[in-house]
Amino acid sequence: MKFSRKLITVLLSACTLAAAVPSIPAMADSQKVVTLGADLTEEQQTMILKYFGIYGESNIETLTITNEDEREHLGSYIPLEQIGTKTYSCALVSPTTSGGIQVKTANLTYVTSNMIASTLSTAGVVNCEVLAAAPFAVSGTGALTGVLMAYETASGETLDETKKETATQELVTTTTISDSIGTVEATQIVNETKIQVIQGDVVSTGDIEVIVDTVAEEENVTLSDEDRALLVELMEKIAEQDYNYEEMSETLERVEENLDSLLSEESDDTADDSDEESTEVVTEAASEAEGSSESTAEESEASALAEDSILLNTDESALGSDVIFDATDESALAETEASAETETEASDDFGFDITVSDSYEDTTGNEDASDSADADGSTDADSSSDDASSGEDVSQTEGADIVVDFETTDAESADETEAAQTETETESETEGLVQGVISISELVLDPNTDEDATENAAIEAGRNYLTISTQRTDLVAGTGTISVYDAADGSLIETVEMSDTTKVLSEPITDVEKLYELGEWTEGTEFRIYLDSPLAADMSYYIIIGDDALTTADGSASIQTALDDYIISWQFDTLSYGIGLDETVDGVTVNSTVTGTLYVDAETSTYALLDSIAVDGVETLAEGTAIAFTESSTFELTIGQSGEAVIHVSYYDSAETMNLVNEASYTVTVKE
Repeated sequence: MKFSRKLITVLLSACTLAAAVPSIPAMADSQKVVTLGADLTEEQQTMILKYFGIYGESNIETLTITNEDEREHLGSYIPLEQIGTKTYSCALVSPTTSGGIQVKTANLTYVTSNMIASTLSTAGVVNCEVLAAAPFAVSGTGALTGVLMAYETASGETLDETKKETATQELVTTTTISDSIGTVEATQIVNETKIQVIQGDVVSTGDIEVIVDTVAEEENVTLSDEDRALLVELMEKIAEQDYNYEEMSETLERVEENLDSLLSEESDDTADDSDEESTEVVTEAASEAEGSSESTAEESEASALAEDSILLNTDESALGSDVIFDATDESALAETEASAETETEASDDFGFDITVSDSYEDTTGNEDASDSADADGSTDADSSSDDASSGEDVSQTEGADIVVDFETTDAESADETEAAQTETETESETEGLVQGVISISELVLDPNTDEDATENAAIEAGRNYLTISTQRTDLVAGTGTISVYDAADGSLIETVEMSDTTKVLSEPITDVEKLYELGEWTEGTEFRIYLDSPLAADMSYYIIIGDDALTTADGSASIQTALDDYIISWQFDTLSYGIGLDETVDGVTVNSTVTGTLYVDAETSTYALLDSIAVDGVETLAEGTAIAFTESSTFELTIGQSGEAVIHVSYYDSAETMNLVNEASYTVTVKE
């Protein structure tokens, strides 16, 4: 979930390639097929259909993609707890007869259009147009499931099962490697290695290893032993298939040129890392976005996309503001830019925003959102951005191309927009920002327990705190906020002020095993944020961290969402079962009574036993005194010994058969 500081990336390579490619006709005997995530609300489905430009059309087949579908396709490569329990990704697929694979995405923060295009080629798709989207920001790792199912339905073609499995493995390998070297770099090294293996008809493991090492060296990338092994294993599987490079070349070479362009611009961005130079980049990018109609016409003429391409007929305003767009052909993004420039009334009747602002409002039109709006119609989130709300707020993801804010209602001239954005950027440098920026990549949110972890981890219900860990030891809680949202409808559940010492606790991490699990750290700091209510069962949550939530002890650096390279949010799911205690910053003391809640999943179990309490590894619950539960309920507990106590619950199908179904545990520090 990474943001680049540059506002707009123009894929020059896409223009060069597209100039020689004719418009893409749709496949004569095929049809468009749309897939919708099973956990979308009716309003969210409407948002997606409007974005796809097919709302109200009756001749388009619709498939519903369930979490079970995702688990079936991804379960061999992704832990089930990471897949989560909810499905929100959607797709519109239209097979074509030429032009390779063209992809446009909206609100996919981890999986890019180039990644999807390359992966689909591995699945055996040759020519196709794909829209992949979600109503709010998701990683997109589950998007491939819906795209493949839609393609087979639309084309009437059954793809080879081994190739589909290999495609899934490729997507997982790419996203795994990207955790270490970056999304663009990972996509490039996988794509380039695949080209050489297929084009050279390479089959031996030794030759594959040479190719992997050579490509990594040429791209100036250092792969860990684990990532190298993953890539070699993937290429061995690809080498076993009968791929025809001529059929794949258009897609793979387009992806290669796109990535080369992105890396070139990324390199330029790194070179221009000062605040003053960043302002120049913002101004220059805004000027490009406001380019003349003559330039836009030339880009459209050079496009490989037909006028009726599904990539050109999207309704960006349907998804609201701060939407992340990305495409394999930049003309599809030029269309997005044009929409942003000419939009005068944001159509967001069904939308809501996941933003990187401290202040977040639901835009579905509910009373709470209406009450929080200013007299001029702007929300708190709008006003928090000061002058930026009067112009377009356009940002870019790494590997994605534009984030467009459709809240603007002023049709400003190019000069006015450039001046406003330059002024805003200059003010941001001088007002309220500390000298350094703490990157979100330096933080780890539990339950996402890996560095740079993606969303949709799944944890047991009942916990009443969140944990943020960092390898740094110079950070303290700042004046910003941590906000918890219901991912299903975007509603705000709770906001915690990081300066509230009754809710926020920070302490050094001394557990060696924990440091190793977090990323082989040697030291670190943990921030525990306590919530008013425990995390409910069977829910999806967003956690958004605001400006100045963490800062250095000397005040020289702080989290700043506008300048960070990462989207400031995490998502996770809760399971249908779990256990929690009403723990606070003050902790639990010996022999004090604490209230807990135990959640029972009635669909899988009818009998639960709180059967163990171990303090510092020593069992303290007397045999035969286990607490039995037949439904979700509260309980009271007294722990008579100080130390780290682990409370364990076993879930059974019934009290009679006692077949173990699930287990849950809660760890609490008991103080003297």
